[in-house]
Amino acid sequence: MVTSSKDTHLDSTPEEEQYGTYVGRLARGAGLSFAGQGGGRILNYATQIALAWMYGPAQLGLYALGITLIQMTNILSQCGMDNGVVRYVAYYRTEKDTARMRGIVIMALGVPLVLSLLITACIFFGAGFLANVIYHKPALGMVFRVFSLSLPLLTLMNMALYASVGFQTVRYLTYVQQILQPLVNFALILVFYFMGAHILGAVTAYIISMLVGALLALYYLKRIFPKLLDGSNPAKYEMRKLFNHSWPLTFSNFTQRTNTWTAVMVLGIFGSASEVGIYNAASRTAMLSALVLFAFNGIFSPIIASLYRKGLLKELNSLYQDVSRWVFTGGLVIFLISAALGRDILAVLGPKFVSGWTVLVVISAAQLFNSSVGPTQRMLAMTRHQKILMMSTVGSAILGVITSFALTPTFGALGAAVATGSAIVIGNAAMLLAVRKKLGFWPYDGRYAKPAVAGVLATAVVLLLQMTVPFLSSGVLALLVLTGLFLVVFVLLLLLMGLDASDRQLIASLIAPVRRVLHRRARPSSGV
Repeated sequence: MVTSSKDTHLDSTPEEEQYGTYVGRLARGAGLSFAGQGGGRILNYATQIALAWMYGPAQLGLYALGITLIQMTNILSQCGMDNGVVRYVAYYRTEKDTARMRGIVIMALGVPLVLSLLITACIFFGAGFLANVIYHKPALGMVFRVFSLSLPLLTLMNMALYASVGFQTVRYLTYVQQILQPLVNFALILVFYFMGAHILGAVTAYIISMLVGALLALYYLKRIFPKLLDGSNPAKYEMRKLFNHSWPLTFSNFTQRTNTWTAVMVLGIFGSASEVGIYNAASRTAMLSALVLFAFNGIFSPIIASLYRKGLLKELNSLYQDVSRWVFTGGLVIFLISAALGRDILAVLGPKFVSGWTVLVVISAAQLFNSSVGPTQRMLAMTRHQKILMMSTVGSAILGVITSFALTPTFGALGAAVATGSAIVIGNAAMLLAVRKKLGFWPYDGRYAKPAVAGVLATAVVLLLQMTVPFLSSGVLALLVLTGLFLVVFVLLLLLMGLDASDRQLIASLIAPVRRVLHRRARPSSGV
């Protein structure tokens, strides 16, 4: 078993210097991705707030059912090639094999686009059956039809952006997927609403934003890979290799997200549109707990593939342990804030949404466990163990479907949340054990105790003040003050307990760009 202790100075040996290079790359990529993820999540959450305020839980529920259907079918249309293109672009880039890089990228764009067009036709012409026979909500028919037009654009945008990630940068993924497309969507929703449009105006805004996102993604891909359309260097297509790697990931990509989607779709069958809207708002809030995990996953994936290809398993294991602990720390902060102040957070959406607090707590707890295991799914996907990943996620999805149909009819939204949370925990536990068995890696060590202790103590301070100080008992002001106080107490406690060498290096890499910007701004004034 490889040890991960890095309490010595990271620049003391060439190996540690190389490790520091990886930490720096992770910090820069994750920092950019987190800023984008944070901005994107804020924009998406602002969109939820706007839709809730403008249309109420029932219309929000119809919108949630429509966008969930598109997100589900998008995974099918990508057929696992989103992970495949990252892995093989990173691999052939290391080999400097431009011809095969071109072939991989072209296939990863073309095949999913064709599949998305076929699925769009199926949704468009089958919308009436889904709305009237399955959901017994006739208004869903037009929502499904209009939403279906966004699927090819969403697929094309995602595949172009994941191809750019293979070049070990998440910059363009962050710009387009997390900032620009959500921003355009949010702005257009407001425009269509003030023009008098109903919920279909919000759906139209989503389609237009996806068109903008697809065009930008293709532009940035061409910018980062100028030889993509270079006819002087014929592309070499290795469809069998790409397909053999990708097809198991079709199931894993679909099923690892199915738990959340299943709950929405099953609740839509047995519950009202209002219940779906409340559940969707609470579950989306809970997903914020996985924000840090998503930030690290994008930049860590090509690094995993590269280190595994080079046989640098010691460095890979150390990075896996460090990244897992960092992800857990960030996820813990978001979970504790959501659990302690969840009612106030949901009240921002409107009084009717506060009833979703129990859903928020249950799913947030499951997402915290997801964060604690770190990038385990990516470890399996990028080290040729994608079939194990597929079996784990398929099993989790099957459990989620069974428990959703078993619990939702009786317990409603809470039953759907319990079904979702159980499937997330069991699926991640299975993948964690698979990484231990196949790679000998284990993310947990004693260093997890520091953020756990800091989090518990900071939460106790917040709850004590909430119970004893009248103006902090509820409301937006209380939410802002207590959230800020929690963060200050948490950070101070972590600093008092001491940071590891790798933690200090991560922080130094994160703040280095800020220092450079401040230095450049200060330079002209120094000469005056």
